[in-house]
Amino acid sequence: MNKRLIFSAIMLLCFSDSTHAQGKFVRVKDGQFLLYGKPYHYIGTNMWYGPLLADQGTAGLERLRKELDFLKANGVTNLRVMVGADGMHKDDNKIVPFSLQPEQGVYSQRILRSLDIFLNEISKRGMYAVLYLGNSWDWSGGFP
Repeated sequence: MNKRLIFSAIMLLCFSDSTHAQGKFVRVKDGQFLLYGKPYHYIGTNMWYGPLLADQGTAGLERLRKELDFLKANGVTNLRVMVGADGMHKDDNKIVPFSLQPEQGVYSQRILRSLDIFLNEISKRGMYAVLYLGNSWDWSGGFP
């Protein structure tokens, strides 16, 4: 692939200064959350399993949409979401299949697709996510 083309695309993404592109993310300035440059206040909850629902076929997707609609109708705009676990799940007490990185340097396209579906669904509802990549809960693939 053309190195100049790749470099140009990266530079465009890094230095995009449009208000809309910048506004898609909640930012912090002087200890204040901002969205589109204005103070942002929210009600949030933990929905660590959201991407798992997106991976469970039609029934899982219907449940996900129903739960997101319920949360949004009750004022929840931010969700804390587990991106995926690490390591092979050989024990019965692990979330299967939820390994984002089953082995070092290998990423699950299945988990990335379900995360993408989940993020698309929350975006449709004007909701935001705090994505976490690791945790201390061994049962969910966290750090033992």
